[in-house]
Amino acid sequence: MDRVEYWPGIRIPLAPFCGEVGVAPKEGPLSTIPPDLHGGNMDTRHLLAGTTLYLPVFVPGANLSMGDGHATQGDGEVCGTAIETPMRATVRVTARNDLHLTGPEFEAAPDPWAAQRQGRRYATDGIGSDLMAAARDATRRMIEWLGREHGLDPVRAYLLCSVAVDLRISEIVDAPNWVVTAHCPMDIFD
Repeated sequence: MDRVEYWPGIRIPLAPFCGEVGVAPKEGPLSTIPPDLHGGNMDTRHLLAGTTLYLPVFVPGANLSMGDGHATQGDGEVCGTAIETPMRATVRVTARNDLHLTGPEFEAAPDPWAAQRQGRRYATDGIGSDLMAAARDATRRMIEWLGREHGLDPVRAYLLCSVAVDLRISEIVDAPNWVVTAHCPMDIFD
């Protein structure tokens, strides 16, 4: 698997995808930020080569748009950045009248980084009644760990979280509190 040296001693596996994929919304022209039912700046790292993305069509011709090339990114893109890259994508577009979608759906291709993301990880939890606050707490704790264990200053640790750390909802059943977990693969460190 190809890797890029993110910083000295930190090598991130490449898993390129387009962060922005969408069709024209029914409301008329809108920014791609934030994403919506028509797609847009979804930044979903699972939209790799070989994935089939389904989008509802709201206007004749659909007006598909793609861009925002990412060499790789963690689930959640917690600070609004990935490893950005110029990209040329070849896609096949098919109109499917047999599907009745209300939002984006996809069949994920195998993720070349999945095995590493499932290997040894250090994880930090955020717990609380506000999902966003729990996500921030999990990320904050990961930033602290990266500083403590790997000597990263807070800004670099935050950026690394966006590129390599997966932010996952771990538990939502025990209301009023939810658990959000930040997972950092250990094999990115030399």
